Amino acid sequence: MIEKTHRVRWAECDMHGHMNHAAYLVLFEDMRVAHWESLGQSFRPNSVGPVVGRLNVRYLKALGFGDEITLRLRVPSLRRTSFIHEYVVEKNGERVFECEAVLVCVDNATGASIPIPPGARALMIERDGAAAA
Repeated sequence: MIEKTHRVRWAECDMHGHMNHAAYLVLFEDMRVAHWESLGQSFRPNSVGPVVGRLNVRYLKALGFGDEITLRLRVPSLRRTSFIHEYVVEKNGERVFECEAVLVCVDNATGASIPIPPGARALMIERDGAAAA
């Protein structure tokens, strides 16, 4: 699991000071990149990379400018060419946002889906606790 704290910036808010719905996903994009790199992978044009195949998002409570929040990324499972990220945002220990992302490994040169690289797969199972399906 990856966890980090964040203070909601004004640039992430709408004109009413509420955190914009898309800003949550940008924060998790940063964590998704960090996770992929922690698996020994990169984002070079001719490399294997994860692309978002599906997002299932639930906004449970509004956040606003200056709120201190905790973000968590977890990898519960993987298949041959895809894996799941679960994203959670909490404020004062209360869940305010949750999302499940299906990530598919692709050959960035061709766009074709390919198996998860063996080293990345092993780390997701051994280090991250992902269940292989």
